[in-house]
Amino acid sequence: MEHAVFIRAYLRASTDDQNASRARDTLSAFVEEKGLKVAAWYTENASGTKVDRTELSRLIDYAPYGDVLLVELVDRLTRLSKPDWDRLKGAIQSAGLRVVSLDLPTSR
Repeated sequence: MEHAVFIRAYLRASTDDQNASRARDTLSAFVEEKGLKVAAWYTENASGTKVDRTELSRLIDYAPYGDVLLVELVDRLTRLSKPDWDRLKGAIQSAGLRVVSLDLPTSR
């Protein structure tokens, strides 16, 4: 029996001065427009150039295979070097997550 696919929204602000609430509103409107709901929100203040991010790691580690990792902009997910991006991408693929980024229409 297949499990339902859940949306797991990832919000990242790189500085304490930035606020993820605008992105949260944008993602909420997107999923509402699609008739869906966000199952879990993962929010953190961390640089996109750092591969080790607590909330992103938690999302990848605990989301069931096939769930959606939703971000507003791809740069909220990564600004990593190619080797670090390849490592993160491998972890996302191994977890069976589908990445949907609102700025990449082909991902949705």
